[in-house]
Amino acid sequence: MQRRRGEGSPQARAGLFATAFVLAVAAGDLTLYPLIQVRAGTLLPLVVAVSALWSARNARWRAPAPLALLMMVTVVAGSAVIALVRAPDPVEGRTEVQGLAAGLAIALTAVALSRGTSRGLAGLRRGWVLALGLAVVVGAVELVTGRHLWIPPGLSWAETSRTIIAGAFRNPNDFALALTAMISGTLAFAASLPRWTLRHLGLALLVAAGVVGVMLTESRSGLLACALVAAVHAVGAWRRHRHVDGGHSPRLDARTAPRGPTRTAAAARSPRLLVSVTAVVAMAAVAATFLVPPLAARNPVVAMMTAAAQPGTARSDRLRIDLMRAAVRYYDRSDGMGTGAASFEVLLARDPAPGVASRTWLHNTFLELLLQYGAFATAALLALLGVVAFAVVRPRRAGRRAALVRVETLGALVPFVALGLASATVLTTPLWWLLLGQLVAGAWWLGTTPRPAPARPLTERPASAPPSRWHPPGEASSRHAHPVSVSAR
Repeated sequence: MQRRRGEGSPQARAGLFATAFVLAVAAGDLTLYPLIQVRAGTLLPLVVAVSALWSARNARWRAPAPLALLMMVTVVAGSAVIALVRAPDPVEGRTEVQGLAAGLAIALTAVALSRGTSRGLAGLRRGWVLALGLAVVVGAVELVTGRHLWIPPGLSWAETSRTIIAGAFRNPNDFALALTAMISGTLAFAASLPRWTLRHLGLALLVAAGVVGVMLTESRSGLLACALVAAVHAVGAWRRHRHVDGGHSPRLDARTAPRGPTRTAAAARSPRLLVSVTAVVAMAAVAATFLVPPLAARNPVVAMMTAAAQPGTARSDRLRIDLMRAAVRYYDRSDGMGTGAASFEVLLARDPAPGVASRTWLHNTFLELLLQYGAFATAALLALLGVVAFAVVRPRRAGRRAALVRVETLGALVPFVALGLASATVLTTPLWWLLLGQLVAGAWWLGTTPRPAPARPLTERPASAPPSRWHPPGEASSRHAHPVSVSAR
């Protein structure tokens, strides 16, 4: 028993570090700005990544997902060196490459702390729960005070509405998608609990607060991503419960298993009744915010739907499309090896006929990576995402826990892709790379076969089995004979 504890303690410590790491990264500017102020925004993630990789050196790194991540990091790092040399603005290029290096280190750290184990994934889930709680508190403070904590004055959306929140992130879009990622992790943590307790009620309230936060950002991409994540987890929960009801329930621990048929029936009815009542109340409350005029006047979703029909929203959408067309045009004129770090804004400023209404960021990270860092870096990232998708579609593990990890991985994939398509740029955003690490960690666990259970020694017999009276030749027939000599035969 002591040996098992000693062997499990490194994984337990890695799980605790994973929780703290997710919380620190998902805190956004709460932790990023202080690190930048002391000029440790790149150095500290690199040091942490090296330490995490060294501590996980005995993990099963030959699995497809971690190997694909290491390949991607190598290719992107090599492309970053070329992009740094080609950067039209050396200062801006160096800043972007430093942020990119920190992001790669964050992805590696998350995967190394998970080690492709269930305990590592559980540690990541706990971190998302704590991060959601912190984000809700920050958003509440921002809403109550009517003051954006990290947003500079002069932005149109910040001046037109006091109810739009951005939290510790760059803009409402980023905050909405960050909340969506935290909500997904919290739902996965709730689903991983062995039985229904009061913790589920607290987690449900926390998720509800996170959804309200997404609504208050008035981000269309964030609300759509949140709806997709909710649908993914709802389908996953339905399939898991159907699996259990069909007679394939997982083996419960003796300490948490219900005792007796009456307790089993009550344990089955109680959570379902709670879920049904909560769902009815929630749907009634949501319907009231749309149908009752005083509530509809304060409903951010109604305001977002109204704003969607305004000319300014259409101009913003056309601007995004024009920016992507300009990036494609610049890429066609290049050699495919990248135009240099932080080069899109410079190319746009030097273009006499850019074809855009405003010169701003590209707002498409995947296209930004292709333009500035070349086709090899983009192909490596897409190959990694392909490995993750294959592990989700064709996992090597089965059972309820595998179904949960598949849903968890899909729930992280939605905000990852949405951030890459909707944010101004997330090449230097730590949360985007943390989500990539979450994807690889889930695919690592799904893409590896479980370790075989240790064989039972020959001396171990069921308690009801009578002791054997036969002894090998040359052995003492006394009952005090050493059992190791028997098992050695």
